[in-house]
Amino acid sequence: MVQNTGAGRRRRYCSTVCRRRAQRHRQARREPVVAVQGPLGGAVAAEVRRLAQQLVDSEMRQEELGTLLERAEAIRRELDIYTAAAVQDARHRGEKWESVARAAHVAPETARARWGPERVARMMDLHANEKRAAPARWRGAQPARTAEALEDLTGDSGAGAVAPAGQLASALTQLQLASGLTIREVADSTMLSASFISRVLSGDRLPTWDLTCSLAILFGADPAELRVLFEVAHGMTAQGRQPVAVAIEQLHAAVRGLYLAAKSPPAERIERLSSKAVTALQARRVLAGVDVPEWEVLAALVSALGGRPFDFKPLWEAVHYTFLMCDDPRLPEGTAHIPVPEEGP
Repeated sequence: MVQNTGAGRRRRYCSTVCRRRAQRHRQARREPVVAVQGPLGGAVAAEVRRLAQQLVDSEMRQEELGTLLERAEAIRRELDIYTAAAVQDARHRGEKWESVARAAHVAPETARARWGPERVARMMDLHANEKRAAPARWRGAQPARTAEALEDLTGDSGAGAVAPAGQLASALTQLQLASGLTIREVADSTMLSASFISRVLSGDRLPTWDLTCSLAILFGADPAELRVLFEVAHGMTAQGRQPVAVAIEQLHAAVRGLYLAAKSPPAERIERLSSKAVTALQARRVLAGVDVPEWEVLAALVSALGGRPFDFKPLWEAVHYTFLMCDDPRLPEGTAHIPVPEEGP
């Protein structure tokens, strides 16, 4: 029974039970209709398991404390999402808020406020965005380069060496500009916000590989050319041994990606930046996928493009490993001879 219900007057009820019943009735009328989604908990639980395995692997490798704590924090955030997803699934199965509250050891009003349909929908949308890109955090140091070389390469006097996250962002930006697509059009195509895409292209956010592939394809490029830039930016280790043709293709694609991140300087400029350790002809042939040069030449080319040679050495070694170990040591048609490296440390 409700008393004193005139405009501006405080509602009074005959009992606490009556007041709660009225509150539930008003809440049901106010709650917006949210599209019913399929089960959410299973997918999130699988992601929790994947993140937990990453933490176990990091412990086995005895990685630094900062990395371990970051992985633990990622699990904690994913568990918060799982709780919301599990409640959403329970509600879609017909569970009452009272039942949810008992399971979560909170009051029904708290459960409804914390995991209401509109709030969970917002959480899941934000979670989907966050899973497609991570904050750009790079602790590695770039080797110093002369101001003259940097100005010659980038046209920007006094610019600092580009960090790996910045190189990936630069490559994506060059592809976006070449495609003619605006950031708004990219955002609409990827179903992400324009500000989010802008942060990815500026290097403030590191995209996942799925998003990197999606952007590369949208821009009409080959995602393989961005693979090493992506792995270096994320601090990932090189892949295992590959067939010789695949290893050569990966090496050439990685160099082209670095070349793209350096804003595609002319071969003559590369020769000048490398102090002629790489000739213009060698640069053209490597970028065209014709030659796999000796390590000294490749290292000089990578350095001239602003990269770190040790990031590319596993790819170069994979080419030589597969070439030396294969039964038929012939290179793909159109590929120059690979000199056998001298044995030694």
